[in-house]
Amino acid sequence: MFDKGCLGHVRDVLTALKFGEYDLNKANFYLGYYGPEWDKKIQDRDNPNFWKYGVANLVLLDFVRDRRRVLDVGCGTGGSTIYLAENAQLEYIVGIDPVKSMVEVAKQHVFQRSLNHKTDFVICDSRRLPFRQTCFDALVSRGDAFVFLVPQKMAVGEFRRVLKHGAVVVIEIDNVKWKPGKTISHSFERLVNGAIAYTEEYFDTRRNHVKLFYVLNPQSTIVEKISTDKEFIQTGRLKQEFPLKEIRKATIETRRGAVTHWPTVDEVKLLFRQGGFKGIKILGNGLLMGLFQEGDHKLTKALKRQPELFFEIERKLIPFINPKKAYTIILKAIVP
Repeated sequence: MFDKGCLGHVRDVLTALKFGEYDLNKANFYLGYYGPEWDKKIQDRDNPNFWKYGVANLVLLDFVRDRRRVLDVGCGTGGSTIYLAENAQLEYIVGIDPVKSMVEVAKQHVFQRSLNHKTDFVICDSRRLPFRQTCFDALVSRGDAFVFLVPQKMAVGEFRRVLKHGAVVVIEIDNVKWKPGKTISHSFERLVNGAIAYTEEYFDTRRNHVKLFYVLNPQSTIVEKISTDKEFIQTGRLKQEFPLKEIRKATIETRRGAVTHWPTVDEVKLLFRQGGFKGIKILGNGLLMGLFQEGDHKLTKALKRQPELFFEIERKLIPFINPKKAYTIILKAIVP
């Protein structure tokens, strides 16, 4: 079990922390990130994250397989936490996430696999970790969790604090190609509580992603029309630009999602160098993933038959990919 002596403040473990204007214990902070629903999505072979996460797990294992105490930042429903617990030589691994419903699902998975003796989960903010200094000899994070940790300089400082001398950090994030200063998309989405919202996504000049939610009156003609759309019924989302003037008339509440920051390859390298890390390497990943995203139907059909083969091939291609042009980037750094 997790060494409780590493805990800094027990209260921080029992409830999600507050940081700035966001209360991490409220589902609204991560609209759309609801444990059971998210867990179902990432196990669906039609979801890009199924493929991305499968490769990430292999990469994480390559770098931390002989580490004893591992921290999984942004563990979600426990995909990487459980994979490493089953395949690495670790003594224990702690998964942390600010979303309670994610952690609840992760705990269920751990119980089903009888991994309670080497796995623990904590609901907390990764920018204020509730652990004492030098508790872990490895830290991993997949699935873009790092981009939510704004300001990232603060998160990197916390990583450095809780890691031992010689510890390794491995972080996976998307290398987004959005053009700074532009609107990314407009769409209708069904929220966790069943409401329908019209959303606008922006990518500002500082590489911050902002998403606005216009929660619509369920009795409005807009909702009535969208609710009968076949694509929306099937997926819960419909990409479509709609006159904002009409949207505002039907809006009963406006929300802003979490602001995320998507660093460039050079920026993330500098961030960890300034944070006191050494041996920093940025790897490119996702050559086949790019083809998958572009909708290559023949490739997609073949991949679904043998996903494990896809994961292995993608991992072996990593040394040959230019990280600045890659679909996904992987940072590896060492604590001196």
